[in-house]
Amino acid sequence: MRLRKTITTIVATAILLAGWQLFAVIANQPELIPSLPRLVRTLCEWLVSGSFYQSVGATILRGVLGMSISFVCAIGMAGLFARFEWVYELFRPLLAIMRSIPVISFILLALIFLNPESIPLMIAFLTMFPLLTENLTRGILDLRPGLSIMARQFRIKRSNVLFQVIYPQLKPFLYSGLASATGFGWRAIIMGEVLSQCAFGIGSEMKRAQNFIAVPELLAWTIVAVFISFFFDKGISKVADITPKISFANEDQTIPTLSVLDTKDISYQYGIQHFSHSFQKGIIYGISAPSGKGKTTLLNLIGGILLPTKGEIHPTRHFGIATIFQQPQLLPHLTAEENIILPLSSFLTEEKARRIAQKHLQEMEMEPFGNRYPKELSYGQQQRIAIARALAYPSPLLLMDEPFKGLDEALSHRIIERIREKQMKEERIILFTSHNPDEIRLLADEVIYL
Repeated sequence: MRLRKTITTIVATAILLAGWQLFAVIANQPELIPSLPRLVRTLCEWLVSGSFYQSVGATILRGVLGMSISFVCAIGMAGLFARFEWVYELFRPLLAIMRSIPVISFILLALIFLNPESIPLMIAFLTMFPLLTENLTRGILDLRPGLSIMARQFRIKRSNVLFQVIYPQLKPFLYSGLASATGFGWRAIIMGEVLSQCAFGIGSEMKRAQNFIAVPELLAWTIVAVFISFFFDKGISKVADITPKISFANEDQTIPTLSVLDTKDISYQYGIQHFSHSFQKGIIYGISAPSGKGKTTLLNLIGGILLPTKGEIHPTRHFGIATIFQQPQLLPHLTAEENIILPLSSFLTEEKARRIAQKHLQEMEMEPFGNRYPKELSYGQQQRIAIARALAYPSPLLLMDEPFKGLDEALSHRIIERIREKQMKEERIILFTSHNPDEIRLLADEVIYL
């Protein structure tokens, strides 16, 4: 497919060039309609000229600076907008105005008040900033809260949260914004150089060529501008194709142990009122209650996802918590194996993390699917990956919210048996919720009724 697209592009370009050459021959006006050999000769002469590189370098520098400043400011403003809706509503009309006002208006106003050399850079910012800000704001607002909660529960280290959880979700918004911003930005910069007549710049050279009616030079500079825009667009596409790798610990580390977890008279605004219990190491607690009576709320309070409105939980959280959510919460750009490895990467080397992940894939009867992505798996298979991720994570506390949802009865029973076998060796504190009396009977050592 890619080869066919490349061939089509080459053929289309060749037809266009041949058409131009034919038109130039028929017109026979070499100073107004230069032939292709004349344009190539002009470009070759420039390649040995120092002023050519000064002009091209000046335009590229303005473009890179404009994009960098716009990008940094857009990240800051988008984060602010996403966190405070009233700030977004306050500034949204200004962004709309910045997008709507013709670039030429900005340039003409700038010619009155600013130094000509600074105008192209300012135009670049005014053109790129609104596009990047709007896109990044939409991207941040579109982040899946469940994935952020998963990252906090498993204490995934910051670099992996940034590059494995946040960046992949922002990626479509970021690069579509960059593509649009650079497309508009380059044209605006060159237009600013044309009108402000900077000492160096592609636009300045185009203006001088126009003043002397040097059409070959004008067209040659236009070709240079097109090539620069093309290579920057390709560069952005290449950067977008880069997939950051998971960062691992340099050496194996241990997670703190936990002998007892006490909840003292905890309440929440809904579901849980005056709940007290002492959860002991090595015991599996089943939590049973009708729908809407606070099973998930209790797990979220114990896991630190929610804060109680009253009461206390001891000890306060100082370790990652292995959690199985009601939804699998898998990262779509990572394979099944990588989803299990990611939480382990915070405190294990890559070799050991992969070995543990493969072992748990086997226990969940998912070994043949380790290299599959979540979209290639059924819901039940995704749930088994989520179970494997939690069981592989050596936290002293394991929270499971409807863990066997989407699994058939025979498979659920096999997994329950394996969890009990692991519990005999690891002696965690395990809490799980279920509507299924069979699951409660087979897995729980003690049942808590809400």
